[in-house]
Amino acid sequence: MHPDVSDIKLSVKIDRFEQDLFNIDTTELVKAAAQLKAKYPDFYPIYFRNILRNTDPIDTNNINMISMIKDNRDFSLLKHDIDSVYPKLDDVEKQLTAAFKYYKFYFPEKQVPKIVTYLADFQLGASTVNNTLAIELDMFMGKGYRFYQSKSVNLPYFIQRKLNKDHIAPFALKAFAQQQFPMNERDKTLLHRMIYNGKILYFLDSTLPDVADSAKIGFSQKQIEWCNTYKADMWTDFMGQGLLYSTDELKYAKYLNDAPFTSGQENDSAPMLGVWTGWQIVRQYMKENPEVTLAQLMNESDSQKILKDSKYKPK
Repeated sequence: MHPDVSDIKLSVKIDRFEQDLFNIDTTELVKAAAQLKAKYPDFYPIYFRNILRNTDPIDTNNINMISMIKDNRDFSLLKHDIDSVYPKLDDVEKQLTAAFKYYKFYFPEKQVPKIVTYLADFQLGASTVNNTLAIELDMFMGKGYRFYQSKSVNLPYFIQRKLNKDHIAPFALKAFAQQQFPMNERDKTLLHRMIYNGKILYFLDSTLPDVADSAKIGFSQKQIEWCNTYKADMWTDFMGQGLLYSTDELKYAKYLNDAPFTSGQENDSAPMLGVWTGWQIVRQYMKENPEVTLAQLMNESDSQKILKDSKYKPK
């Protein structure tokens, strides 16, 4: 049962940084760049310095970089393709409006971020800085997109499969949650990382309740079904091999990292089995402890407590 958020007055409007960037008047570049920077005070410096990696110490206002982008054939083609696929973002705005209404329900004191879109060179999908949530539209162009197939990009199919509009909101909300609730890096155990990822996905359960599990975690429906079929076997393996409390990241990385399937398992297995299992533990914990709020869950740093109080024993 979803909480009633109809009384929460909120409407998400997405600012199109990539359109404003390409609409810059090059005859008055210094003035136009200053106006762009004024409209996007958080994102402007991050975009050029961190995302596009402008290291020119002289180009402090990114004038040369802007000229390069506007003159670059690949950037122009990419901008054309983005405009074709996403002439408007009404559906995404509607979905994010609903998501952030739920967010305000659970975290009434928190501020809703400014949301912008941009184009880059196939990097992050979404990122956050201060109070800006930025969505990289070139990472959601659909499988088979021409640049994904190019030699310079060459994204594997298992990645391309989720680079579409259905994954924009889950990807953005995940990046936002990771900024709001960063992981305690001191705890190196697999259990801690499983539970942390599980909490992030439970945050998506709460803010995107109508989105399919497959879109939240980035699995195919067959991979979701595989996990449900073998969840007890997975748990037996984690417990039997003593992996839960291992701090050897080389030993357990395959259970957290994305891949076509999990190494050592059959080829139709799901990847990220630790992430999926952590999600189920957190779901079970919240079911067993209905008095725990989403805010309390996200701020709970004791992964062992969550495991113990979840009574997680899949069959």
